[in-house]
Amino acid sequence: MHILVVDIGGTNVKVWKTGESDKVKIPSGPELTPQAMVDAIRKEAGDWKFDRVSIGYPGDIKHGKPVANPYALAPGWIDFNYGDAFGCPTRLMNDACMQALGSYEGGSMLYIGLGTNMGTSLIVDRKIVPLALGHVQVRKKIFNEYLSREGRERMGASEWQDAVYEAAEVLKHAFLVDYVTLGGGNAKKLENLPGFCRRGGNQNAYFGGLRMWEDAAHAGN
Repeated sequence: MHILVVDIGGTNVKVWKTGESDKVKIPSGPELTPQAMVDAIRKEAGDWKFDRVSIGYPGDIKHGKPVANPYALAPGWIDFNYGDAFGCPTRLMNDACMQALGSYEGGSMLYIGLGTNMGTSLIVDRKIVPLALGHVQVRKKIFNEYLSREGRERMGASEWQDAVYEAAEVLKHAFLVDYVTLGGGNAKKLENLPGFCRRGGNQNAYFGGLRMWEDAAHAGN
């Protein structure tokens, strides 16, 4: 299958196609509607041919559909028909879950995405559990205020890194996982990872998008 993988972020929409070595970035933000995103992807993709689309969506997904509009983007995402817009079968997954799926190496894993905001997901024996730990309060603030891009800019690189490792250790023990993957665009800025942590990155969203169609590939569909 030729799969187009779309990772929707608050700053950029990242797009990969099977066999391409690098991603295409499309600016997102409060003016981005789903139709505008599809139009921009088609323009940037040019002559790419694809017969499946995987979308990492920055919000809650139920039964394959968004249940709320993204906080940082324009409205209109809930009832939009993504399959019709792309002209092929399309699957949506929470963006942190898609990155987690692409980062997963077996056992039990907690995924913490360090990007514009903090994204989280749990995988145990290949079963994915979406989480929203960024909204959990700690030290009179929510995790997101410490671990987000804004938190890094406010606290500085060293204090932000300490907060990331402290949060990772606390959450590892809370969820009894084998390891914690630190992914997202800011994971590359971390140094000297603790032994229980593994480094992910935005590229893992691509691998997660491919894995979303493994059942169809095995079924020959």
